[in-house]
Amino acid sequence: MRILATTIAALLVTSILVLMARIWGLGQTYIPYENTFFNGQTPLIIVKADTLQKAKESLLLVPDAVIWIDVRFSRDQVAFALDPAQDIRFLENRRQLQERNPSSPIMMGARLSEYPWQQINEFYSTTPALREYYEQFPKTRFILNLIDNVSDAHHTLVKSLENLKPNGRTFIQSDALILMTSVKELKPEWVYGTSVPDLMRFMTFDSMFILPSTQFKGDVFLAPFFIQKRKSFNDEIMAEMRRRHKRVFLGPVANRAELEIAQKYQAEGLITENLQELLLLLGQGPTQ
Repeated sequence: MRILATTIAALLVTSILVLMARIWGLGQTYIPYENTFFNGQTPLIIVKADTLQKAKESLLLVPDAVIWIDVRFSRDQVAFALDPAQDIRFLENRRQLQERNPSSPIMMGARLSEYPWQQINEFYSTTPALREYYEQFPKTRFILNLIDNVSDAHHTLVKSLENLKPNGRTFIQSDALILMTSVKELKPEWVYGTSVPDLMRFMTFDSMFILPSTQFKGDVFLAPFFIQKRKSFNDEIMAEMRRRHKRVFLGPVANRAELEIAQKYQAEGLITENLQELLLLLGQGPTQ
């Protein structure tokens, strides 16, 4: 009987705490975030482009497209663009060279960030330094997806964009919250997205019925449709983001079903890895 009474009391206390957290969260007010990055037509078309040629082709199709760049960092602190799926080619090449030349220090590490920019640039002939995007496309907006969580990455990134007028056209995104937080301390005027820890926290707090009390310092809710084959958001999370006046960027959009989900939530940004396919889905392709 005592155990039952204790359990009931614990449940009652927990329920009161959950209710208080929800009331506190719902009582918070939020100011809409504005930045010149969002100027222009909606939804923004966001194209993943890891080469200058792909960026150029995308901008010919959609002149006001936003270019998504996976940003990497070399050992000598050069920021460059490269899809992380391409790392294995370079590392396997280093391993084979090392096996053929055992007395030479060829394979320096197991991550691309442990190699100098000269070696990386020589191997990936179409891999540009980040500065080249800003120099060649001086009016284009960019989403910089920071991949390598390495020492001093925030200073390296900011230094890379010096004198290139990045304000108003730079959006910082990363799976690692600490990277975005570090850059934001240096450049609060840039736009900031949503990390994987943010998304996991939203889902966890929603399951505990205390989603309104979740802390979120991003300017935009940016999410893929799935993380490890599980949905990364739901109706409740979207409603909470709208309550906080957050814009929503979703993708990559790979098919009509995902486009319909994005349209259901009135996403202000659509991310794509294949611009022509997205334009066809939107009814803007060459066959229309």
